[in-house]
Amino acid sequence: MTDSNQPETVRLFIAAELPPEALSALSNLIHSLRASALGGMRLVATKNIHLTLKFLGDTEVDRLPALMAGLDALGDRASAFSMALGDVGGFPNLNRTRVLWVGLAGDMQHLEGLANLVEEACVALDFTANAQPFSPHLTVARMRDSASPEERRKAGETFTSLPWEKGVPIPIDSFHLIKSTLTPQGPIYETLHTVSLGLSPNPSLP
Repeated sequence: MTDSNQPETVRLFIAAELPPEALSALSNLIHSLRASALGGMRLVATKNIHLTLKFLGDTEVDRLPALMAGLDALGDRASAFSMALGDVGGFPNLNRTRVLWVGLAGDMQHLEGLANLVEEACVALDFTANAQPFSPHLTVARMRDSASPEERRKAGETFTSLPWEKGVPIPIDSFHLIKSTLTPQGPIYETLHTVSLGLSPNPSLP
């Protein structure tokens, strides 16, 4: 089979966007990390930070209409709700850091419920089920494969010592199907489809 006969694919994920206030807080945190001049670290561009609900990966273009229709059906099954920026942390831990992240606080039950609905809709359309439980977080930096154990430990230690004011509200009234194009300069994201949630926001925050 020649390349011309290969089906066209796009790299996809499903996520909720963050409001300007939350992005500003994350930008300040990333700026502080940059100023720390830590070795072995790759910072995430603030404009590329999303609350990912599900990563789909390479997907054939001709599957998009069914996927969009399946996601649209979720709009009436979930109501708008509110989260907030939470504590900072690292995967797998702050002594052997691979990823530095900001957690979420607030209406976790609604957030997990939305993620479960998205997961069920995608699995019903023959997308691969998540191997791990949903773990909501916002990635702000990744350690390079070449990072030394000392650099990983130092990154976690520095990250938790930076000024950080949690609690910035994140209203979630929609989610998006996003195309990710990988380039040497970093990923380029394009929203392909938006699903609005029901209009019964839960204003409670921690």
